[in-house]
Amino acid sequence: MVTPLHPKLPRTIKIGFKPEEPVTSLGGLVLAERLALRLGLWTMLEQGLPERNGVFSWTTCIKSAVLGLLGGGRGTYAAEGLRHDDALRKLLSLGDVPEEATVWRSLAGLGCLQQAGTLGGVHLQLSRAIVNRMRRRELLLEDLFVPVFNDGSLLEGSGRREGTKYLREKGAGLLWNTTYVGPLLVAQRLAGPGQGEPSCVRAMLAEVEEQLLKPLKLKRQALVLMDSLHGDEPTLAQLERQGLHYVVGANKLSASAATLAGQPEQVWESTAADRARGWSDSAVCVCWVQSEAWPCKRLLVGRRWMHEGEMIWNYAGVMTDLREGDVRPIMKQRRISFARAIWRLYDAKAGMETHYKEPLSDLGLHYPPCQEHLRNVGFYALGALGALLGRAVDLIGGADAQRDSRRRQDGAERQRPKPRSMRLWRLRRELFTLPARITRHGHELRVTFLGVGEGTRQLIERYWGQIARC
Repeated sequence: MVTPLHPKLPRTIKIGFKPEEPVTSLGGLVLAERLALRLGLWTMLEQGLPERNGVFSWTTCIKSAVLGLLGGGRGTYAAEGLRHDDALRKLLSLGDVPEEATVWRSLAGLGCLQQAGTLGGVHLQLSRAIVNRMRRRELLLEDLFVPVFNDGSLLEGSGRREGTKYLREKGAGLLWNTTYVGPLLVAQRLAGPGQGEPSCVRAMLAEVEEQLLKPLKLKRQALVLMDSLHGDEPTLAQLERQGLHYVVGANKLSASAATLAGQPEQVWESTAADRARGWSDSAVCVCWVQSEAWPCKRLLVGRRWMHEGEMIWNYAGVMTDLREGDVRPIMKQRRISFARAIWRLYDAKAGMETHYKEPLSDLGLHYPPCQEHLRNVGFYALGALGALLGRAVDLIGGADAQRDSRRRQDGAERQRPKPRSMRLWRLRRELFTLPARITRHGHELRVTFLGVGEGTRQLIERYWGQIARC
């Protein structure tokens, strides 16, 4: 019998301090700083924002808060970890860092800049720089469309917090509206008095088209995905004026369910049972729907299903401007009909809703830090910049692992799945929160990571190399 060896437990434990040692526990933030420099983010802020009256410039306030959020800071205290870490300030080329009270005061000015479109313009400019440096395939849905996903999220609210709204079936809170292009949060608005999700989304769509899709020549590939809240004349008419493809939920229209229920049996294509959803039977169809307030009819793609143990059909529909020629590659590759291809595109919207986990959970943006609406507007502009920069670290830094999805094996091309990306909480755990010694010699800054294993060393080198070459 072999007796396992156990390490001896120490009888005493002592602690000591060496404050003069230039070491930080957030050495991995050098990846975010390096990428921000490569993308020109700090230069964009200096050139795009006016001068600030005070000790700290707008760039210093924004940089401290954004990198503080990526490092694990929360709310108006996001920059406190940087302020008390001399080595980290040296790493990020920051002199003095604003204290919490200064960050709180600066949020009102940032809110004004966001409402004026100045800060949002910088955000879209950064988005363009990221897309230009990443693989376009990472943006594509079904290797065909660039999804433009618009939605709103209800944040924590209270009777004392300005801008708190009450939404039926959702409750009370602040309404934060966002636009994603692929995995990138490219625009955001915190709804104020008299503003709702549809009006905010229409304003953001116009900005995204003009400042992102057109300059990058992505407009023809763009596909706007939205739920039934936006399935009305103002939003649909704007999309058609802009020339953007769309698949939008139609359940808001009373005419939708009535039109689908009135379709003859022969137009329905059976899609069989779906045990995962609890459906005993289902089918899809294509027809036209006309509302009294519309100047013309629109294409309606319907779905019906029957739950286990029921005998009554349930109906749902989506409206689209797509035609068979637009989705023929999907129909051919998947061997499915036009109606099923449209529903496959719309069902991808549910997957894109998971993008909210990064800003709301990983950066703590579900909890607005201020009572005043204007300050919260400024804070969510900072949070959105942090979410965008953090996502870019993974998309660009991890690009060497994301090789071409097709390779020849035995004379045939086979599809390889995309590698799984790292969420912000995992980036923070595996890369950002690594101990490092910071030394500077002239114009050279050296970051020496301490006590990391071989796997972590290879991960850092891979991300660093990709970022340095982007």
